[in-house]
Amino acid sequence: MNLISCLKFTADPPSSLVLIEEYGRHITRIAVSALFEAIAQALNLELSGDQRSELLSESTGLIRVYRYPQSSSVEAEGEALGMEVHTDSSVISILKEDETGGLEIMKGEEWLRVKPVADTLIINLGDMMKAISDDEYKSVKHRVKKKDRTRERHSVCYFVSPQRDCVIKSSNYKPFTYSEFEAQVQADVQSLGTKVGLHRFSPKSPLFL
Repeated sequence: MNLISCLKFTADPPSSLVLIEEYGRHITRIAVSALFEAIAQALNLELSGDQRSELLSESTGLIRVYRYPQSSSVEAEGEALGMEVHTDSSVISILKEDETGGLEIMKGEEWLRVKPVADTLIINLGDMMKAISDDEYKSVKHRVKKKDRTRERHSVCYFVSPQRDCVIKSSNYKPFTYSEFEAQVQADVQSLGTKVGLHRFSPKSPLFL
């Protein structure tokens, strides 16, 4: 039984916690030792061990378990918006979703639905990777829309982010710490109702602080 099935059907919360902790250790190794190392080599990033641990490490990892409940039969026609359009603030996000599906990504001006594939992980790059790579890598807009309102959807996402006092340096953005970025995102959501993100830190943008 896979991780999502265990989380859906287990009656023992401590067992679920142990399972998530074990999953976190394995997925951290994938993100840090495999994915980020490959990306760093592709970008020719010369990073010391301390710099790597500041940009992403097990201590900065966060696992979120999402449950999208089914709708009543009266509301069961048409698609249901599960999560609004957004980009992840992380360096790397790794998603495991069930067979219900619903994840959509924006390519150009078109929304593409991601078909669930058994025993696979979906890798998404976040805002911090976009900044670190000087925009060579993109932070893709995505959302969740359920086709079948009568079914529940479950997913588990692992986010790995820089340490809060880590300074992000990029030729396209002014230097900022991850905590400053998070604070600005929260302020924009409260005042504007939406995330502005990296545009806030771009000297070319009228939103530059």
